[in-house]
Amino acid sequence: MSEPLIIRPVSGAAEEVLFVRLPAMLGGHAAGWSVTPFSDARKFLSPATNPALAEWHSQKFLAWRGDQPVGRVMATWPRDADESQPGHFGFLVTEPEQETVTRLLAAARDALRYWGAKEMRGPLSFSINHETGAMIAGFDRPGMVKMPRSPDWLPAMIEAAGLSPEMDVHAHTLTLAEERHRAAFAPRLAAWPEKEKLTIRRISPGRWLAEMRLIVELFNDAWSENWAAMPVSPTEADMIARLMRPIAVSGAVFIAEWENRPIGILSIIPNVEEATEDRDGRLGIKGTLNLLGAALLGRTESARIALLGIIRAYRDTEISSMAVGSLLTAGLDFAEKRDWKEVEISWVLDDNLRMRRVMARLPAPVTKSWRIWHTTL
Repeated sequence: MSEPLIIRPVSGAAEEVLFVRLPAMLGGHAAGWSVTPFSDARKFLSPATNPALAEWHSQKFLAWRGDQPVGRVMATWPRDADESQPGHFGFLVTEPEQETVTRLLAAARDALRYWGAKEMRGPLSFSINHETGAMIAGFDRPGMVKMPRSPDWLPAMIEAAGLSPEMDVHAHTLTLAEERHRAAFAPRLAAWPEKEKLTIRRISPGRWLAEMRLIVELFNDAWSENWAAMPVSPTEADMIARLMRPIAVSGAVFIAEWENRPIGILSIIPNVEEATEDRDGRLGIKGTLNLLGAALLGRTESARIALLGIIRAYRDTEISSMAVGSLLTAGLDFAEKRDWKEVEISWVLDDNLRMRRVMARLPAPVTKSWRIWHTTL
């Protein structure tokens, strides 16, 4: 007979390490889980290296059978939230047992209820600005940087635990050899009488931290009306900038400016997951060298467009259309220069019909999907 299941809050340095390493301990890549390199995961989850944690109520939980950890979850809720803002559960990794999933989610519910939240949404690792959802399609596809992987049995167990589907998000993949955008867009831009007022510039990697303020300003405006949008705070922005800076060296951020006013943004980064996906958190010397080659030199076969947006004041205008087209041209030119074969645009909300029409024209079909669930407390 199996050991009884116990759920308890993470306590002490040893259990913090177990929380970070649990995806690998439960089978890692072979079992369907993405495993963040342990050093990166520790930096993200430690208050000493991630000051943004101080802006959140947070509690980690581990599920135990005897002396073996068999599941984890983390409950989070912004300290400045009011009761209308859902709390989140995230970092969900578990053995394939319904009881474990149900009781981990119940622990997250209890923590959120204690802090004052009235609803729970997830999986969201902190917020929708970070790793989002559990996979529902695309399990046969290779991994992508900062896009979570989870087994195909997990969605049904989340629903059996009493949560309801709320939103799907999608990854669209463009094969460079089949791309139609640049050839179609170039004559349209050339014939536009106001083209001289629109410029595209690349942010210098050497000014990455200084330019982050502008990136956050554009992001917070352009994404503010999206479903479940959460503004990025200055402290969170600093954390993201420091974690992503190595990738930014071989990637690029492009800014669209209309009459010298920044109005849009596109970021493209190498898929460093290619170097880490099968390492299950332990890079070793070979993995570290491969990761450095991917992050600093862009030695990957694929890349991710993680940001593509225009601020609200210009949305649904000819200026917006031309800015999006010009940003995509800049991003695809950069991908071609890096010799990247595929570019994943992710993620795109299921209800973002404007962006999904853009994806259809590239063409960039849906190749992976994730789901977010919801429940009242």
